[in-house]
Amino acid sequence: MSRAWRRRLAPLALLAILGALPALAHEALRPEEEFIKGAFAPSFVPPPVGSYELPVVGKVGAFVLRDADGRRVSTAAIMRGKAAVVSFIYTACSDRLGCPLASTVLREVQQRLRAEDLADRTVLLTISFDAVRDTPARLATYARALDADPALWHFLTATSPPALEAILRSYGQDRAPVYDERGRFTGRYRHVLKVFLVDPSAQIRNVYSAGFLVPQVLINDIKTVLAE
Repeated sequence: MSRAWRRRLAPLALLAILGALPALAHEALRPEEEFIKGAFAPSFVPPPVGSYELPVVGKVGAFVLRDADGRRVSTAAIMRGKAAVVSFIYTACSDRLGCPLASTVLREVQQRLRAEDLADRTVLLTISFDAVRDTPARLATYARALDADPALWHFLTATSPPALEAILRSYGQDRAPVYDERGRFTGRYRHVLKVFLVDPSAQIRNVYSAGFLVPQVLINDIKTVLAE
């Protein structure tokens, strides 16, 4: 099987693995939601590294979260001295242009960071905004499905609802629970896909959404920030 076909099949394999996770309290997926689109192939050539600037968008705080082993960890300690790519997801998300896309792209970014000797200067953080259901054990299963390297890619969840709200405000990540006609929580959240590039000084340097979440663009932006 060619490398191109393996990349196309990887998102579907991820969906199959995640389908084995414990059932959640929301309606069954519609057929069109069962397909996860892979990383976008840009129709443009990303500008060369260092040929552009990434102005500071904002600055993020430090937070204590739980990792996939259930340990309390500081985001400041994880991110110190490194460029960080931070995504906010929940594992039950079925929107093919939402959380599954972010996770698929970060999986490819992880591979490229290793190939280009950037793994020791960069870190990936995936933070759940479903602190109740996305337990450390569930995040560990999700990480294994993505072949995540625990030294490079960290899966985190909030220690409490106030802690979750604080980190969402710091990054400017929206999310709202979705309720059915009887006012019951469906298990889904309405949110805009956002992935953040944070420099070694904890400053946000870029924010990517669905149409701009391109692995090569991320890699070039990481190199540009690290070269400053």
